[in-house]
Amino acid sequence: MNIKEVYEKSKKGKEDTVVVEGIHAFKHASRFGAKFLSVVTDNKKRVLDLMEKIASQDDVNLLAEIVVEIDYHVFSEIVSDSLRTGLVAIAEKPQYTVADIVDKQIIFIENPRDIDNVGAVVRVAAAYGAGAVAISGEISPWHMMAIRAGAGLQWALPILHVPSVDVIAGNRKVYACDADGENVKEIYIAKNAVLIFGTERDGITENLKKRADHIISIPMQKGVSSLNLATSVSAILFGGQFK
Repeated sequence: MNIKEVYEKSKKGKEDTVVVEGIHAFKHASRFGAKFLSVVTDNKKRVLDLMEKIASQDDVNLLAEIVVEIDYHVFSEIVSDSLRTGLVAIAEKPQYTVADIVDKQIIFIENPRDIDNVGAVVRVAAAYGAGAVAISGEISPWHMMAIRAGAGLQWALPILHVPSVDVIAGNRKVYACDADGENVKEIYIAKNAVLIFGTERDGITENLKKRADHIISIPMQKGVSSLNLATSVSAILFGGQFK
């Protein structure tokens, strides 16, 4: 199998290997222990200069050690059209289980439809220090575009692709985020809660609302009916009272 075939096979995040595109994604993935099988660029000096501007010397040294410069035409065939920083890698996909989740909040996203939103949620959850992000539905949180949108922070906390919330809930309290719920600023949320979010268009399904122990909402100005998915996750994590 040639390099192009390997990258094509790994892009959708459903194999044991995944594609990491871009300097920022590589930087975070490497900091949190990603195991790289291949790191390539069409211009080694350029990517090292870029890394020096945004990262530590340790990050630069690691990249300098493992990146390989390949022919521009070969490189252009394996990267997405939107890639600007000239770096792409193949890494092993971490295999997380429920046992890897610490006693903190679990973000559960029900059947998301936008890959960029999935990555943005991972980024917010990692920044906050949540226990895990779990996702149901067809989109893989390890899709190349989700990793780019998440800035490679899929390696910073457990990320699970699960069939239902019951796989990760256990004895934890389950909170569904919905417009008809209690004001999140007026209640306490269990510190190891499962926090359920739905899509912007459809919200959370009725079955999941019934499954939840509590329904919570984000207070918003009159006339505003929704927030971006990652913004909603951020508002609950950073604005909620966990106890």
